[in-house]
Amino acid sequence: MIRLLVNNSPVDLTDNFDILITKSIADIKSPESRSSEYTKTVVIPGTRANNKLFGHIFEVEQTIQGTTQFAPDFNPNKKADVVVLLDEVEQLRGFIRLIQINVLDSTQIEYECSLHGKTADLFTNIADLKLNQLDFTEYNHTLSSGNIIDSWATSIYKNGNTQAFSLGEGYVYAMIDKGHPTNIAVWETKQFTPCLYAKTVIDKIFTNSGFSYTNDSYFNSTDFKRLVMPNPSPLSADASVLEGRRFKASRITTSQSLDLNSVLIFQNDSTSGNYDNGNNYNTTTGQYTLPVGGDYAFDLDLLMLYQSTGYAPVVPAEIWLVFGLYVNGVLKDTLTVTPNIGSNTNRQLTLFPFTLLQGSVVDIRLVQVYDDANKYNLTNAQFSLDLLATSNIESNQSAYTFGVGETVNFSMFLNSEVKQSEIFMSFVKMFNLYIEPSQDQPKVLRIVPRDDFYNGSQVDWTKKLDYSQALDIIPMGDLDANPYVFAYKEGKDETNVIYQQNYQTTYGSRTYKIDNDFVKNEKKIDIAFSPTQIKSYNSQKNFVLSQMPNSQDGDLRIMYYSGLVDGVNWRLWNQYAGVGLDYSYRNQLPLTLHYNSITNPTFDILFGMPREIGIGAGYKYANVNLVNKFYYKFLTEITSKNSKLVRAYFRITPNDWLNLSFADAYFFEGQYWRLNKVEDYNPITDGVYLCEFLLAQFVEPATITTKTIGAGTAQGQQGETLGDIYPGGNNPIKPGIKGVNIGLGQGGAGVIQGDNIVQNQNTVDAFSVISSNTTFQAGTDGSGAILCDDFTVTKPDTLYIGNYEMYPSFLSGGSVQTITTTTTATANDYMFLCDTTAGSFQLNLPSPTGLSGKLFVIKKINSAHTLTIATIGTAKIDGVDDHALSGQWSSHIITTNGTDYFII
Repeated sequence: MIRLLVNNSPVDLTDNFDILITKSIADIKSPESRSSEYTKTVVIPGTRANNKLFGHIFEVEQTIQGTTQFAPDFNPNKKADVVVLLDEVEQLRGFIRLIQINVLDSTQIEYECSLHGKTADLFTNIADLKLNQLDFTEYNHTLSSGNIIDSWATSIYKNGNTQAFSLGEGYVYAMIDKGHPTNIAVWETKQFTPCLYAKTVIDKIFTNSGFSYTNDSYFNSTDFKRLVMPNPSPLSADASVLEGRRFKASRITTSQSLDLNSVLIFQNDSTSGNYDNGNNYNTTTGQYTLPVGGDYAFDLDLLMLYQSTGYAPVVPAEIWLVFGLYVNGVLKDTLTVTPNIGSNTNRQLTLFPFTLLQGSVVDIRLVQVYDDANKYNLTNAQFSLDLLATSNIESNQSAYTFGVGETVNFSMFLNSEVKQSEIFMSFVKMFNLYIEPSQDQPKVLRIVPRDDFYNGSQVDWTKKLDYSQALDIIPMGDLDANPYVFAYKEGKDETNVIYQQNYQTTYGSRTYKIDNDFVKNEKKIDIAFSPTQIKSYNSQKNFVLSQMPNSQDGDLRIMYYSGLVDGVNWRLWNQYAGVGLDYSYRNQLPLTLHYNSITNPTFDILFGMPREIGIGAGYKYANVNLVNKFYYKFLTEITSKNSKLVRAYFRITPNDWLNLSFADAYFFEGQYWRLNKVEDYNPITDGVYLCEFLLAQFVEPATITTKTIGAGTAQGQQGETLGDIYPGGNNPIKPGIKGVNIGLGQGGAGVIQGDNIVQNQNTVDAFSVISSNTTFQAGTDGSGAILCDDFTVTKPDTLYIGNYEMYPSFLSGGSVQTITTTTTATANDYMFLCDTTAGSFQLNLPSPTGLSGKLFVIKKINSAHTLTIATIGTAKIDGVDDHALSGQWSSHIITTNGTDYFII
């Protein structure tokens, strides 16, 4: 007996009621899609009970009450729970959708509906929900350097209380270079980027939709717990909070006579366009007390009257007025203006933004009156200065984000119009996740990578195969996609824009080409996240950060938080509410990149290796990317020449259907197969049903290779797993001509052509051409090696050819000079014209060490006296200590083997 329950109420069915259910785990030709069981259209008769259940919706004048389902009426815009039972054995659980109402005559109607499983229910729940509808205010906390540091490994705040650090829970602060304005080794609280763990976001989406996932789901894995999502745009206080920080005050009616060190006082902050929304400006003292910490600027519109009293400047235009901004009585900033002596002067000034703590007291004072022509400071008796009515001051703070000591509000952390379903599906695509409801708890989903999904039982369906009907075997040469393109979304920050322009693809994308002569249709599998590039800094080893030059690009991003790494020295401003500023020295860095380790990478959230990466020689990089880890076996199974699909008819009972699992391995025809789809199963009719299977093959995991950037890992290297090409190093990516890397080696900036070229991380502008096994040591900036082999470059600004130093020490050329007295040659010399008119003298050749192949040409240009050619040290010339030339125009060409000299 078939029963259909809607909202736990039984539905009347006709005697010939028919229901056809299709169940599919994934469309093999569309690996980015994930399906749920569904039915073809079912027809429900318009009985009295059914009409009541559906709220008499067929009546034109009927008005639906309420906005939710069955509260109190049936709402066609909302899902209604449905269960299908056959002899009390569950066949489907999910939701029902009313498609249309057929009015057959004045007394007979019917309802056309479709039924969908619980996986589809999840996606329907979140289909139109945006990320900006997610509220994370339970993680609100006070912004301070202490809370930033604690988030890395100690504790976070939740619901106003601290709780122990736990990966995947809450928030963490990342060090991301967003165009860091100062020394990269010095950081302020405002320069850290708050991030939510991806698991926290996913858990919120599931909880809000009434779903959960099993303990073995990928969202509980350590790697997923380390994924973090930075806020796409700076967290901002709401309008009411911002308004509470603003003020404008003016001088009214009377002027103020200013002496040196006088505080400028503006008496009115409440009328005629003036305001003090937070009651923070004191119109009596001229002091402003900061309601929150942050970056503040102050605009001054000053109308002044200046006159000299008892002092006559030689050049009136050279009188300067210096105004200063004081914080807690300490001068922090100054601005200089020149007055029109004896007449009103209007000046508009801005004291530029700088960081101030909550509770700081700010005022503006006259600091100095100075005669620049005479280099003389005027006293109070030598000038008069009046601040006239209509002068005003206004706060113009740039700190619309949360300041030190203020509560960071997570209510709109993901201020994005991207749909929650897009984020969920981005994770499904990244990790090739398969989704299946638990049999006894349909709203509890098992969500695991495809390779982990197939861990079920071995089921023998040999006797269920209907041999009386056709069995179709489809080779995968009929595949409809080639190549598969896996890609992040294009980024709007500078580094991504440049990369996209240079390579016509996104950073970390991957193109998987299939060896197939017939299929040429590209299939793109892309996600909602933009990639984030990285950069290493010459200041010290292992100082590697994610980089976003445009701090407000608004892109959604995903990163991997590896925790604290040792051996990186930097300084952090210690900023707490009500406490002064000082530095703390840190020797650990919260590593947040697109891969998990710079010393031993084992996990990369890019789909493939980028063409270039913002780190130099000496760092390790591995092809442990998403395609190799999560798609390799799948792609191999569906694209190899031995791959095949089978479509055949199998006898499936209601009990079989209840226990059907796509995770099982099904045996028939002497092979094990993976069930992909069952079409048009009818629980009412005892019959056979069309099933689709993929041949299960044993596939070795992808070959994972870790290499050192700059040591046999140059851009252009072929033959890596699935076409992965090790990137060229580029530190950082900049527009214009960049380093060209060809062959099996790689270096930093410069031209590298050859094999196994190792360039120290800190070396810049070096090059190697047609060389091999050549190393550039630290400090060899500007050097080049041509045709060198098994060689180490040790000097800066030096050219080597064939392992020999050619510049600045020329081996086959150099200077030509005339000498008249005893001289010692250098490696830079080449030819000596020796004039002995004034008397005999000696030419000393340098030590031959390191000069193998060097030539010296020596010519005696007159007949008087003798020229002696000698050596320094123990080297010999043709076996003797020296050699003499006496005749005019006599000459020698002398070379060395690096130990002695020889006349040729």
